Amino acid sequence: MDKSEHWFYSYLPTNMAGGCFDSLLPVFIVLALNGSVGDVALVSIAASFTAVPSLIFWGKASDFMKWRKHFIVLGFLGRAIAYTAMGFSVGTHSLLFASILMGLLASASTPAMSILILESFRKEHWSEKIGLFNNIAGIGNLAGIALGFVWIAMAPTWFGLETSLRLLFLLNAVLALVGTWLAFILIIEPEEKISRETFHEHLFQIFRWAQDRGRYLPERVHHFFRFGHLKNLRREHSGKGGYVGWFLASTFIYNIGAVGFFTIAPVFLIVELRLGGALVFILSFIQALASTLLFKSVGRFSDHGNKPRLLFLAKTARFFIFGLYVAVIPILAISELGAVAFLILLHLAMGATWAIIADTQLPIAVGSEQDEHKGSHAGVFNASVGLGAIAGGAIGGIVATSVGFASSILLCSCIILASAIVLRLTVQPRVKAVEEKGATKPNGA
Repeated sequence: MDKSEHWFYSYLPTNMAGGCFDSLLPVFIVLALNGSVGDVALVSIAASFTAVPSLIFWGKASDFMKWRKHFIVLGFLGRAIAYTAMGFSVGTHSLLFASILMGLLASASTPAMSILILESFRKEHWSEKIGLFNNIAGIGNLAGIALGFVWIAMAPTWFGLETSLRLLFLLNAVLALVGTWLAFILIIEPEEKISRETFHEHLFQIFRWAQDRGRYLPERVHHFFRFGHLKNLRREHSGKGGYVGWFLASTFIYNIGAVGFFTIAPVFLIVELRLGGALVFILSFIQALASTLLFKSVGRFSDHGNKPRLLFLAKTARFFIFGLYVAVIPILAISELGAVAFLILLHLAMGATWAIIADTQLPIAVGSEQDEHKGSHAGVFNASVGLGAIAGGAIGGIVATSVGFASSILLCSCIILASAIVLRLTVQPRVKAVEEKGATKPNGA
């Protein structure tokens, strides 16, 4: 193996901690702190809200100083500190502080990693190295969820439920520290630096196969939002044929529904259905495994297919999948085993649809005829995802607290449908028109 690839393995323990953390957080709030769905939403929003400006700050700092290694080490160390603070939190207020700390510090590594992969290798090897990195990161994420399930299934027998959940946070901190140490000794700072504004397609390839999450704490980021991006977007798409503005609106709406659902769902399973925290990890693992196995095949298919149509079908399918989630209530009254099997099928479908959504939405967002606008589109896309996640967490928590779990889940599914309708009525025909216009241009035009 090339020595320059060794630092990829620092993401194995770090992503194990991250994969476990995503499912652990709502379980810990509900079972250890006796929190509500509103508390889950508040803690998630705090991390998301902090991560949006933090990513921009750390990205600008990394690009200005031309340092990659130091920021990755800082981000990994920040995760370890945040996990430790969460493990010792005595209530939702202290957990809220730790979540803000996570958003502030953990985001330091994300922008640096996205560009370090390209700076570390020759251009002809980029696709191969990005594929290897995605595989290692994906294995880490799945291993972390599996670790969480095994721990939750066994540790409460020895330590009790609350203590075992706190120890799992501390175990995540140890994993993050291992990742910090590996990053410190394995990352070789590249001598040649490049601009993230130049290498759009490969940066997007790094981003495409990230996992579905219930909050905005991205492991990868491509471009950062600037207000000038809005000006570029408005100028390029002021004509009747512009579609990117509509697509970004659809993306914003989608993230409200999706993040709202994933904020509510684990609390619904534990509080309403009383199926236990271990099931949250099982379902998360199944969903992540399904999307991971499908990423490459979906990518090959979508590269030769109609991306807006595939995205519309995936979002429409999610409308039905999310809506069917409430059907587990009557099924559970008949058979607990049947309810669990039904939930497994739904989460397999969620993983499959996410593989399509993750693979298609960014290429549509940056699908400009002029390459110099791709960075602007990606920056606004990133902002629409982040703001949608913040709004989704807030709406999910407020609605679930006000009208109950079933009604709020159905509302989230309807928001997903609204996003699909906007995509179908405004984006699909415009993308087709742009593609037909491009196809009719003479060579060299």
